[in-house]
Amino acid sequence: MATPVNPLDHLAIQNVLARYCEALDTKNWSLLQKVFVPDVQADYPFNRGLKGADAVADAIKNRLGPIRTHHSLTTCSVTFQPNKNSPSGKSATAVTYFVGCHFGQGPHEGKVLQAYGRYVDELEVQEVGPGGDYEGVQGASGVWRIRRREVGFTQRVGDEKIMKEF
Repeated sequence: MATPVNPLDHLAIQNVLARYCEALDTKNWSLLQKVFVPDVQADYPFNRGLKGADAVADAIKNRLGPIRTHHSLTTCSVTFQPNKNSPSGKSATAVTYFVGCHFGQGPHEGKVLQAYGRYVDELEVQEVGPGGDYEGVQGASGVWRIRRREVGFTQRVGDEKIMKEF
């Protein structure tokens, strides 16, 4: 028998995905600890085979830290499946399309590099934090985190130099 889907889990997953963009755009790298499980596995086009939330945060910080960014999420499809290793017995897969704008600085002021692509995430639900902290979605099955992430680009438009020359 299939485990019923809690509709609040969909909202909780959307919040985790949005928190990722917030961390990148505000340069609040510690916020990524509330996006990924500690032993996350991730493949980014410029950093393959990352293991661990700290490794992912360091790779992102090294790439995006010196420049201003604005990330937007667009189409998102979430499917739920059973997971015997999760406290709630649930896991999910989210496919989310994004646009990341990277704003040139220094010699590239006024230029923009836009990255279009998608995140393919495997998420799992964690126990609710101390004091019943559902991270803003009371009634969700628990706290959702990304266990595996694969990032792919559809297209990049603009001057790639803005990522290297500040």
